[in-house]
This record gives sequence, structure tokens and C-alpha cells, in this order.
Amino acid sequence: MAICLDPGDDIIPSIGAACAQLGIAQGVIVTFSGAFRSVELIASHTPATDPEVPLPESVVVTYTEGIGSGTITSRDGEYTVHLHVVAGEKDAAAAAYAGHLLRGTAHYTVEVVIDEVLSPRLERSPRTGTYGIPTLGFESPND
Repeated sequence: MAICLDPGDDIIPSIGAACAQLGIAQGVIVTFSGAFRSVELIASHTPATDPEVPLPESVVVTYTEGIGSGTITSRDGEYTVHLHVVAGEKDAAAAAYAGHLLRGTAHYTVEVVIDEVLSPRLERSPRTGTYGIPTLGFESPND
């Protein structure tokens, strides 16, 4: 499946809504590219005190071009779109930022290619050693 987001679309909810409309419960975002008015990424402008621990802060970058990939899971009609993106700032010689996308807004267009995953059932939950961050896993057929 491929979708194109329009200027001003809120990226994460728009991808979830498109999947719901098309009856796709889960998938892999093979590519995600476009122009963004803004993106908020888990990142920092200063060195991490402990690089092992997830960053508790975020960075907002405006007017970027970028590319990324991710996954889509759903449970009881609620979609979780997990994206990582690299985005270059237009006005800063394309200086790049990379990280987990917390939120973003489409500028000109954002193109998304999704491969539907029929099985196994994908799920996100915290695992040992993930500091409480839900990570991708696979439900057993008996769940």
C-alpha cells in the first residue's frame, strides 16, 4: 500500500487512520519520505550523561526533508505507528537530525509505502532491559 499525506497533515495519526480505512491491522513502513514543516524527535543538543539510558528529551526541527522507516501495530482499533527518521534542515546546509519521531507535520507531501504483515501478530510491549520502552515482538499463536 502507498499513501501520500497532504500539507498540514499530522503524520502519525494520518498513517494510522489510512491503515484503519484500508483495513490494515499491522505492517512495516518500508519507506517514509518527504518534506516536513516540523518534526519532533527523541534527541538532545547536549551529550548524554549516560548513553546507555534512553534520552528523556526531544528536539524540534523545522522545514526539513527526510526519510525513515518503521512499523505499525494495532490492538482494539488503536494504532501505534513507530517511526525513525533522518531529516535535514533546509536552512542549515541540510544538517541532519535522526531519531524516533514523536510527532510531525507534512509540508509539501509525505509519501509512505507500507507492506501489510498478515502473520505473525505484531505487538509492542516493554521487555527486560528496555527501560520501559515498548519494543516490537510477536505474539504466539496461542495468545
